[in-house]
Amino acid sequence: MIELRKITLLDEEMKDCIALNVPKERVDYVDSNAIILSLIFERTRRKLGTGMRECRAIYADGKMIGLFTFDYIAESRLFKEACYYIHPFAIDKDSVGMGYEQAAVIALIDEFRKKPFGEAAAVFVMYHPNEKGMAELFSSVGFAKTALDWSSVGQDNRKDIIVRFAI
Repeated sequence: MIELRKITLLDEEMKDCIALNVPKERVDYVDSNAIILSLIFERTRRKLGTGMRECRAIYADGKMIGLFTFDYIAESRLFKEACYYIHPFAIDKDSVGMGYEQAAVIALIDEFRKKPFGEAAAVFVMYHPNEKGMAELFSSVGFAKTALDWSSVGQDNRKDIIVRFAI
């Protein structure tokens, strides 16, 4: 059973979260949880950005196995609609291939449907074109490729694939 729990800087389980290991094939695409958490908490402390960013620890049968970070974006030059954006994430290398990734994404979408930060039309995710596993994962949940234009945000050379799920 998958459960998502909000995680904060003072959580006793922070050490468990930092100790999770990204699978070898995702190392080039996902930062360590220590880096992700430090960036998020510093961004929150300094009140940077225009959206709301939060973290959810991913638990399977009571054991922490991963971490989601996401933004609620009311408006954006790239997305052009209120949305949630899921940052690159990874399940701990010892828990990969057990179906937890798909169940966790579905659980997070279910949370977004409750409008925790406001109305949103969609959920977006970006991943590198070489990440075939991410392409399969998001396709299996119902995400579809978009034709969003990176040049609209001044990043003409960016190659990430952007997928969208209507909520």
